[in-house]
Amino acid sequence: MIFNISEKIQSEIIHHYDSDSGDMIKSTGNSFSIITNNQEINFLIPGQIKFLMNFRIIRRFLRYDKANAVFNWKRDGVVVLYQWKIYFFDLQTQQLNFIDNLKQCRNVLHGGLAVTSHGIYFGEYGHNQKRDPVPIWKSRDDGRNFKIIKELTEQRIKHIHGIYPDKFSESLWVVTGDFDGECFVIEVSDQDFLQLKWHGDGSQKWRPVSLFFMPEKVIWVMDSPIQKAYLQIFDRKDGSITEGQYFPGPVWYSKQFESGDAVLQTSVEIGDEVKSKDSIIFYSNNLVDWEEVYRFKKDFLPMPFFKFGVIAFADGKQSKDDFVLFGEALSFLDGVAIKASIK
Repeated sequence: MIFNISEKIQSEIIHHYDSDSGDMIKSTGNSFSIITNNQEINFLIPGQIKFLMNFRIIRRFLRYDKANAVFNWKRDGVVVLYQWKIYFFDLQTQQLNFIDNLKQCRNVLHGGLAVTSHGIYFGEYGHNQKRDPVPIWKSRDDGRNFKIIKELTEQRIKHIHGIYPDKFSESLWVVTGDFDGECFVIEVSDQDFLQLKWHGDGSQKWRPVSLFFMPEKVIWVMDSPIQKAYLQIFDRKDGSITEGQYFPGPVWYSKQFESGDAVLQTSVEIGDEVKSKDSIIFYSNNLVDWEEVYRFKKDFLPMPFFKFGVIAFADGKQSKDDFVLFGEALSFLDGVAIKASIK
């Protein structure tokens, strides 16, 4: 397999990219840009110190670059999480509306918001040193308002890595972490989080960030820097997991293309089982057998103050012939994004 870079994009995050329409959401610090219907709309999140926003090294150190932005279901607005706040940008009025304050985090992990026809969901991703109940938010009006509909109290966990819609069962799946006793994969079969089925024993095998869904299986790779990271294949019928391929570091982010094939990446962070100083991109056409296609080296700035070496992928309809990724704390891929293809 050959990995090709077709274009470099000067934005810290590409939140969304559609390879057919060209629709895109991107951001650098508190500056956001939405490209849709052949129109570009720009806006700023207010209340930030302009001087601190001018330098990538400061944004990186203070985490002013971290944000989430997703189109709502009707594609007439964008939900934004930035610096402990929830916003809704109305594409018709081009107005930014503040909704509420987050309780435990400044934003969530990339790809961790579930946008569905019956609601938009996300769970908080914070340090939560006291292991307080972790909030789950829902919007019933397609992003214009959010309320906490559930706090996870059944198990003591640190935080939520993401909430993902399952097109095969019409369920939502919630994944949690980080330490032994805190890692679970939760299946939610109703819209108001009243029926939760907890899978796992809290061990590192049950510690994913992102998921792949198949009709009879759910697949992930462990997000663990303290144990060897293996592919895990969860059987929907009996709840068992089968161990698959080994990866030389924790896997945070992945991207499944419209044709079913996918890419994922290994992260460079602190831990005995982080065996590479490169963030490595892998490709698979069956979600079980993965082939390395490219590497980005961790840069020289120290972890964790200047972040771990991580690659993330944009939401949206893409293919291996045209997809977008962005990175941080990596040589040639810190605070920028690229369009790429795999041949």
